[in-house]
Amino acid sequence: MIERISFLVKKAPKYAKLAWRLARHPELTLKEKSILAGGLLYWASPIDFIPGVIPALGQLDDLIVALSSLNYALKKLPPDIRRQELLAVGLEEEEIEDDIRYLKAVAREIAEQTLNFSAKTLGFAGRQATKLMIKGTGFLLRKLIKWSQG
Repeated sequence: MIERISFLVKKAPKYAKLAWRLARHPELTLKEKSILAGGLLYWASPIDFIPGVIPALGQLDDLIVALSSLNYALKKLPPDIRRQELLAVGLEEEEIEDDIRYLKAVAREIAEQTLNFSAKTLGFAGRQATKLMIKGTGFLLRKLIKWSQG
């Protein structure tokens, strides 16, 4: 997983060049350019659905949104121009969709592992709290009985 993500990071300059080219492309409408810009702003913004302070997931959602907006804008170009733009930055059409799918799968796996760990931790905490309550109740009952007898 680390190798694939580091490979994606190495492709970031290509994606940045493609975003720059698409943002200036005359074939794209203002709406399409706005969606592209919105995805890139989401990536750069500290305010988003999954905050960046959450390790891994906070960064993955930014990348997924940014690449998805890039892919959206790219798909709005005619196929021959799309191929030309991708070729100009050294990317292939399938790469973006493959990278998005991979990032979504990694995010899903991390979220599942986090939920499983949280459930186990909460279960453990609940069992410990129950044990403490039982011990505390027994202690109070013994004190109450001793007080009533004495």
